[in-house]
Amino acid sequence: MIETFDTFEGHHMLTRDKAEHPLDAHVVMREADALFDVAYPVSCHAATIGTGGGVVIPRVKDGVNKGKARHKYVVRLDTLEVLGLHSHTYAETDGYDFIADMAEEMFPESTTSCTVFGEGEKIAVTQDLVNPVDLGGGDVIQPQVCWITSYNGVWPTAVYDLTSRLFCQNQLVGRDPLVKVKHTKNHDHLLEMRVRILEGSIARAKTLTGMARVMRDQEFTDAEFRGLVDQVLPVDNDEMTERQVNNVLTRQQYCLSAWTKETTEFGMSNRWLAYNAIQGAEQHRINGRVRGGTFSRDRALEKAIDQKTPLAERALALLTA
Repeated sequence: MIETFDTFEGHHMLTRDKAEHPLDAHVVMREADALFDVAYPVSCHAATIGTGGGVVIPRVKDGVNKGKARHKYVVRLDTLEVLGLHSHTYAETDGYDFIADMAEEMFPESTTSCTVFGEGEKIAVTQDLVNPVDLGGGDVIQPQVCWITSYNGVWPTAVYDLTSRLFCQNQLVGRDPLVKVKHTKNHDHLLEMRVRILEGSIARAKTLTGMARVMRDQEFTDAEFRGLVDQVLPVDNDEMTERQVNNVLTRQQYCLSAWTKETTEFGMSNRWLAYNAIQGAEQHRINGRVRGGTFSRDRALEKAIDQKTPLAERALALLTA
């Protein structure tokens, strides 16, 4: 059912249709191979995990932590892959189960996907908290929240708002987390966190929906879109090498192709479609490309979470100025 509010291809990714398969976060994460155990040895050599094995270990020389190893590794026990290296003060958990516990306790049977990055260094888990919104003409967006955490220290444990546009699977990630969570099993203040996440997600979705509807009412011609592309991806023949110019022209073509797809699908030309053409081209054709020219959904989602979407940000600024 699609209503208004008033009533992030991975190598280890599971996606479910919530309406047909409402699933426990533990089930989704287990099927995505995210619920593995970890250990924290002071040496990363496989033969010494959990023991030190006689290896010389740098230790704290004074203070309350005197004698403790200065650093410890995070090792995935089923594969013995090293996922991270941290100081001795790093809070330990048995695995990513604490994310499944919190997500399911706060928003039961609403988990739709889990992506495991690399060998398990980072994960992202999405949940649908409110119904999708039809902007008109079948252009549907699904507000979500995205739980992220990592063992390599690159991502904090946090919850972001994420909006998925069903037509092209564009994923718009909020700039600031709705909440940050300590990397421990401590579930204090879960009710407060639940309220903050839900209120923040709904507020962000309403803002995005309102902006989208305003932009849909503003006509945007093919000539205007080409001018927008020139501003977002400018070519400077004096300063750029031939290779750089060709790279920019290729990216421009990705945007123009996405624009054609958008306007053909919806039979109109407006600022909302212009934004999604550039945002989608950046996510699917630029940020998602890996060596060999193939597409990685993992890589695209990772860059969206890391806020590495300068073309979309520039386009939105120009279109809403």
